[in-house]
Amino acid sequence: MSLTIGFSTRKTNPEFVEYLKKSSGFKKVQVIEKINNGEKSLSQVYNEILTESENDIVVLCHDDIYFDTPSWYYKIVKHFEKTDFGILGVAGTTDLSETGQWWDPKKRKNMVGIVNHENGGKKWESKYSENSNNSVIPTIIVDGLFMAINKKRLNSGFIEEFEGFHFYELSFCLENFLKGTKVGVITNVRITHRSIGMTNEQWEQNRIKFVEKYKTNLPVKVPFNVDKKIKVLIGCLFFRNFTGSELYVYELAKNLIKLNCDVTIISQIGGPLTDMAKRLSIKCISFEQAPEFKLGDGKWEFNSINGIETSKPNVMYKVSDVNFDLIHIQHKPVAERLCEFYPDIDKIYTIHSEVIELEHPIKHPSIKKYIAIRPEIKNYIVNDFEIPEEMVEVIYNPVDNEKFKPKQGQTKPSLLFVGTIDYLRRETIMDLLEYTKQNNKELWLMGEDKSNYLSILQEQPNVKYFKPSWGVESLINQCEETAGIQLGRTTIESWMCGKPSWIYTVNSIGNIVSKNKHEPPNDLEKYYSKNVSSEIKKEYLKILS
Repeated sequence: MSLTIGFSTRKTNPEFVEYLKKSSGFKKVQVIEKINNGEKSLSQVYNEILTESENDIVVLCHDDIYFDTPSWYYKIVKHFEKTDFGILGVAGTTDLSETGQWWDPKKRKNMVGIVNHENGGKKWESKYSENSNNSVIPTIIVDGLFMAINKKRLNSGFIEEFEGFHFYELSFCLENFLKGTKVGVITNVRITHRSIGMTNEQWEQNRIKFVEKYKTNLPVKVPFNVDKKIKVLIGCLFFRNFTGSELYVYELAKNLIKLNCDVTIISQIGGPLTDMAKRLSIKCISFEQAPEFKLGDGKWEFNSINGIETSKPNVMYKVSDVNFDLIHIQHKPVAERLCEFYPDIDKIYTIHSEVIELEHPIKHPSIKKYIAIRPEIKNYIVNDFEIPEEMVEVIYNPVDNEKFKPKQGQTKPSLLFVGTIDYLRRETIMDLLEYTKQNNKELWLMGEDKSNYLSILQEQPNVKYFKPSWGVESLINQCEETAGIQLGRTTIESWMCGKPSWIYTVNSIGNIVSKNKHEPPNDLEKYYSKNVSSEIKKEYLKILS
């Protein structure tokens, strides 16, 4: 492939022409210099260059740039040879908002590319995304300071109704994108721009014209690549031990890793469950380590609009940008914090209970979907919190069917109840105590003690207490039946082990509303971790697409 380089300038610049030839590293370069003092728009000038160019590969650039990458031509050619992209740049966005402003601060996380700037004797790097190495990042548009074009893959020239020197590249890229030309950003060609982009009255006029022309197409974003590894941040209140919501997050994260997701859990960490997750390459961080933020300590300093400031102890400061595709939240305090920290990243929100205030849902524009782990929760949040029904999906608790399955062995006349021992479960446990006494059974209790009544229970001759343990399936297979409040994990686990389970329905203060004994159903597959995680990933893709 041969090369044509074109640029517009106010007066002839032979030194720049020679520089472009040498910096490209390619000997046979056609350079088209267009002298233009405002008589023509940049769209008109660039169309002339495309027409006059003798080669299929055309680079259009500003006349105030220089290359930090030697022999950059060969990298451009390799991108065109190995991909079907038609327009390449060094900065752009994957999501163009209805404002027509590609560097919209509200869409900052969607900006990609790396550009150097030089002004007033200072040089700095504007890093909109991580280095993509030799890959192309699909975008909607690229910035006009540098555009590499394969003419054979274009579906439109520059749109000449845009006058002057603004929105020529946005209209050109968007028009081509809408007609099927692939647009993308590369980072292995580095450029320094000797000026800072400025808006003016003409920029605003062209922006209004652009928005009006493409109002039926904006906002527009790059379709999510379903083969791409999804970067997920999962937030929950605790991720240490073996409570229901903690195990939900563990099972989900474990299977998302298998489904080509990159998973980070943000929570109060440090315990056996944290250690187990880390062994599976699941990243676990505390809220003080929140990506994009740094905790103040009264020592480290930062630049602000007021000059150099010293960080304040225990204050979180935003210091960078994150590139998570989606955030999966649970628990109201965590949901509120992560919506505050990352207001522009799409979220999905799991609600685990209809009787605990901690599980009350919140509303936020970035929350695109709610998951209820049983139908009663969906009805509750739709009716009591006015969450639109179409925004709520019922997807059950994920349980490892390879771990929980029937095992041969002698059972004991006993009933197992697993769950935090607290006010919410007191009446249920007392009812089970009477039931087991009447039926000459032992009552086995497993769960974190947050009560003032466990010591009294342990005085009962038929009560045995076990601390929370990963190996609960051993007890399930030894007992005759289990019990739990609502449709909890223990009930599902016992069904998978072939055991019946009592389901107690309680209200917000733990009073028993109903109780029923249930044999294992025939549709246990809907609780399998791999199936639940697949359903949840489908919801991720619906949000991202």
